[in-house]
Amino acid sequence: MNLSEKLKHCRLKNRMTQAQVAEKLHISRKTISSWENSHSFPDVSSLVRLSDLYKISLYDLLRDERLLKSYDIQIKNSSVMIKIAKLSYNLNIIFWLLSYVEFFNDKSAHFPTIPLLLIINLIVYLTHFSNWVKFKRVDYVLRLLVTFFLMFTIYIF
Repeated sequence: MNLSEKLKHCRLKNRMTQAQVAEKLHISRKTISSWENSHSFPDVSSLVRLSDLYKISLYDLLRDERLLKSYDIQIKNSSVMIKIAKLSYNLNIIFWLLSYVEFFNDKSAHFPTIPLLLIINLIVYLTHFSNWVKFKRVDYVLRLLVTFFLMFTIYIF
């Protein structure tokens, strides 16, 4: 029996509707439905609350290979994102140091390329940043861009 079947079985065994379960967990009824129809999986905190509500152990509830595979994929994806973010962060530090050195030597051939590499690397870093949601706010992005271009203008002149 997979997780969705277990959730539905436990709900019916406890003589509850999807709406009642949703109300007790403070989530929508559609979420319960999607869990019971294998369209999505509950997060860890929801699994704990479901096990408490249905009075079933987490081990019995989670013994589903498909769910475990889904969590393994999520863990692998997050570890790759962390590695990319760390590498990009370190490259940013190197580029900032190089730009500081090049600031005093404007006749160098590297002078125009370092800020360009820095911009590209910042874009890569920010797209793999864990708080990327902040960058969906237009005012936040505009403030960042204005600050960057002011610093870039000062850097060039």
